Amino acid sequence: MMHGLTLLLLGLAWIGHAYLWTGILNNLYARPLPKTFLKGWRYFTAVLILAFPLVMGSVIAAIPPESLAEAFAGGWARIVGLYGLVCCGFSAVFVVVTIQRGLRRPPECVQSEQTRTLDWWPEYGHALIGNGKGRFLTRLPGNGVFRLDITEYTVALPDLPRSWNGLTYLILSDLHFHGTPSRLYFDRMMEELLRGPTPDIVCLVGDYLDTDVHHEWIEPLLGRLPARDAKWAILGNHDVHHDPARVRAALTRAGYTVLSNRWERVSIRGVPCVVVGHEGPWLTPPPELSEAPGDAFRVCLSHTPDHFYWAQAQKIQLMFCGHVHGGGIRVPLIGSIFVPSKYGRRFDGGVFHENPTVMIVSRGISGKEPIRIRCNPQVLRVTLQPLNSSSHRG
Repeated sequence: MMHGLTLLLLGLAWIGHAYLWTGILNNLYARPLPKTFLKGWRYFTAVLILAFPLVMGSVIAAIPPESLAEAFAGGWARIVGLYGLVCCGFSAVFVVVTIQRGLRRPPECVQSEQTRTLDWWPEYGHALIGNGKGRFLTRLPGNGVFRLDITEYTVALPDLPRSWNGLTYLILSDLHFHGTPSRLYFDRMMEELLRGPTPDIVCLVGDYLDTDVHHEWIEPLLGRLPARDAKWAILGNHDVHHDPARVRAALTRAGYTVLSNRWERVSIRGVPCVVVGHEGPWLTPPPELSEAPGDAFRVCLSHTPDHFYWAQAQKIQLMFCGHVHGGGIRVPLIGSIFVPSKYGRRFDGGVFHENPTVMIVSRGISGKEPIRIRCNPQVLRVTLQPLNSSSHRG
């Protein structure tokens, strides 16, 4: 039998071990690596994490308690013991980071945040599931894949042009058309968005499909969304594998300016603006802004939030992102775990502000694996105000 202290240390080491290898997995998924490699690495990581307590526990249990110190003093057992101590250190880091995240509050630029949740399952039931490969996952207990959050932010920005007070954006990301949810679900979502106020600008930030046969959904669905001033779009990493030229053509027919990895000078409410697309690291080269007007307000659509610090360096004032799905599964007290970002859980969703950049990250609408546990799909509506507005935090 293992002593209580040994069991505690084993538990802490397991937490640290899982934190370390999940961090490596997150980092790899943020990079333009082959899908087969990433899928294999994900399974390898799962086995590595689940096997840890069995392997480590078996090693410890096979050694008499009075001989533990001697056994771990040399040879391979010493390496195992040192790795266990390292993992205990990572578990401490995990606890500190989790507490910091739990205490994190929205930045001061967020004047209000309101969310309305739509649940169409009672009305439509199984008709929402569709025929995607992962459709069986939708009926897992607690899966909120059909519960759509419409989140409305009011954000105050410094140096906001006076005529942009009240400018509204509608942001959609990560639709992942592949049959599940069904076409009915997306039709119903569009009907709901059309009932709301017409935005000034619609932004689509990538990942439209996960098969080679669902391009036909892009134009009739996304083309229904109206905008007073502009409709912008970029591609995401999943689109790279399904004829990106065809995706761009469908978006263009739907009325969107497909920015790709470049910038354009546009006029919004009579004010010059530089709008930037960033589809990297999956599509290259990244946008080059050295010749962009320095006195124009800069807005960026980036599929991944990993470009936050790049945006700061480029003096981008407002950026919209998706890709990370809020983690997809959020554990009580802990939050997200698997987040495909080289920064791990840091930018898994919400609003982030470090001068001069305000970045707003959507949890996205769907996914290749239709799993949402305590992390509903999300559409964003953002209203801008000048920083000195008299509005108050909601």
